[in-house]
Amino acid sequence: MCWKTKGVVKLPANLVVPAVFALGDSIMDTGNNNNLLTPAKCNYPPYGKDFEGGLSTGRCCNGKVPSDLVVEELGIKTLLPPYSDPNLTPQDLATGVCFASSAAGYDPATSALAPATSMLDQVKLFKEYAGKLKGVVGEERANFILTNGVVLVVAGSDDIANTYYGARFRQLQFDVAAYTDFMVKEASDIVKGLYEAGARRIGVFSAPPIGCVPSQRTLAGGIQRDCAHNYNDAAKLFNSKLANQLQTLQHNFPNATFRYIDVYNPLLDIILNYNKYGFKVVDRGCCGTGIIEVAELCNHLVPTCPNNSDYVFWDSFHPTEAAYRKLIPPIIQKYVDEYSRGIGMELGKAEVKLVGENMTVTAVLVLGDSIMDTGNNNNNMKTLARCNFRPYGKDFHGGIPTGRFGNGKVPSDLIVEELGIKELLPAYLDPNLQPGDLATGVCFASGGTGYDPLTPKLASAISLWDQVELLKEYIVKLEGVVGESRRKFIISNSVAFVVAGSNDISNTYFLSHARQVEYDVPAYTDFMVASASNLFNQIYALGIRRIGVLSAPPIGCVPFQRTLLGGLDRGCARNYNDAAQLFNSKLQTQIASLNRNFPDARFVYIDVYNPLLDIILNYQNYGFKVPDRGCCGTGELEVAFLCNHLDHTCPHVFDYVFWDSFHPTETVYRKLIPPILQKYLHRFF
Repeated sequence: MCWKTKGVVKLPANLVVPAVFALGDSIMDTGNNNNLLTPAKCNYPPYGKDFEGGLSTGRCCNGKVPSDLVVEELGIKTLLPPYSDPNLTPQDLATGVCFASSAAGYDPATSALAPATSMLDQVKLFKEYAGKLKGVVGEERANFILTNGVVLVVAGSDDIANTYYGARFRQLQFDVAAYTDFMVKEASDIVKGLYEAGARRIGVFSAPPIGCVPSQRTLAGGIQRDCAHNYNDAAKLFNSKLANQLQTLQHNFPNATFRYIDVYNPLLDIILNYNKYGFKVVDRGCCGTGIIEVAELCNHLVPTCPNNSDYVFWDSFHPTEAAYRKLIPPIIQKYVDEYSRGIGMELGKAEVKLVGENMTVTAVLVLGDSIMDTGNNNNNMKTLARCNFRPYGKDFHGGIPTGRFGNGKVPSDLIVEELGIKELLPAYLDPNLQPGDLATGVCFASGGTGYDPLTPKLASAISLWDQVELLKEYIVKLEGVVGESRRKFIISNSVAFVVAGSNDISNTYFLSHARQVEYDVPAYTDFMVASASNLFNQIYALGIRRIGVLSAPPIGCVPFQRTLLGGLDRGCARNYNDAAQLFNSKLQTQIASLNRNFPDARFVYIDVYNPLLDIILNYQNYGFKVPDRGCCGTGELEVAFLCNHLDHTCPHVFDYVFWDSFHPTETVYRKLIPPILQKYLHRFF
């Protein structure tokens, strides 16, 4: 069957999408290969079996393909016609067309092998289209359509599967790392070509988990027909480099939007958890045996499965329309939602303005606790302070739990995003960390840690002093990657952020009572400040000259402390907040002293207590509805392992100040971090 729906994605008032254009390969091709002399076409049965009228239109699927679903979901039209369709009408031009050609790739050799219309030739067709459009609607309207239309680029699968691993001749020239560099360079040229043709909103899809499609399982998955890990590893490496390159393009062309769109993780989730999505067969296609048939091998002589809606794949390479319908609408909704919150379509563009030639931030380095941790606790089996499981990461790229203590991004990520450095701050202990990541900064933070050395022991977390040791190790590695001179420049022009204190006050002092035998609150906060000052001295000794220290937050107002100590009405626990304020006052004084003692450095005290308290107390002014419970479970106690896949989550996370009983939502962080950066950034210079 083929579904027909009206546009279900609601666009915010400030987002207009008059047209959609697609370039790429068979995932998007709606029939451009029909008249080419190539085996890479699908304009014959059983392709189109569930399309309108059972027509074989050239779509490599049983029904609609992503090009169609994008325009359908946006409410633009029901199908995206191929540009080469002889029946294309002038009216079709105004709302977008498809230039994609099955078997094309970023590597020019990929298109030549098929043969297919190369990506460069597709860009030429886009330029030709722009000229035709002006003839139909006039120059002013054409410019509006080109500027506000969305161009989607989908390629890379055929480069990896066919050209590199299939034909193998590129292996004589490149190892995988070099080949993915080559692919990214070619992709960058395509995107720049589209920009030159007038496109200003360009979304580039990641490569999918190509090693998990049935044909690659058959060819490279062994007797068990498992996913071909080398194919997937190549795709992930390419994706990482592609995302970085798109950020570079964003910085170079600030009047455009270049968006990396992750399909790897959402599609992999469907493949690995197919039963959850209502499928029954994941390792074979519906056409023929399902293990090798694709294009001309999937023809009218080959039987098809009786219920294709049970299958993730239609043939041995392409998903069914049912799978696409699980994949595409959430992706569109995700990026539209981000746009409506002021991110997404502008992602990668520096929102905080650095004014002056001497205001350079080469890298961001973060030490601290769970507020900043981007995954360093993931492989620490001794600690309960980790969250690399669902529902954490529910609103992160692909819904992936990365070890961040939130539904999405955390302040570490937002700082580098706002400064225009990169989209995410990777965890230093991430086994997939790339050498190229080092030059722009990493995160050493560990959930559960604190200034008091006892705090990380209680949580089995990485102490702040061990984080400094990791920072030392990082500096050595950085020099190995960029050389001594560049390393010195990066470190001296970096900004280090330190975030701790919450766990000392809430867990070590008040909850465990371990320190109350030795200290009253004033003495304990003195101890915390002395420990913090020692830490800052050690960071300074490593050559870092810009150190931002975030205050303790109003820890008594997080849902967990309200539940334990807030009484029947679950008010804020005042003794916790009083301790935090006392610590903050002393910390601010100590930081002023450090600035006097080290005049060549900039130690900056950053108040987060008052801005966050204002959000909590005046939550309705910020657009929130629930300030005293988290979105996870009951919202009163669930945090870390208590917030897990067995817990329900709230239907509208944007209504909540807190994600779990301890950590704010990404939406709150986005209200908090940009103004703080704007306020304090000049103090580092």
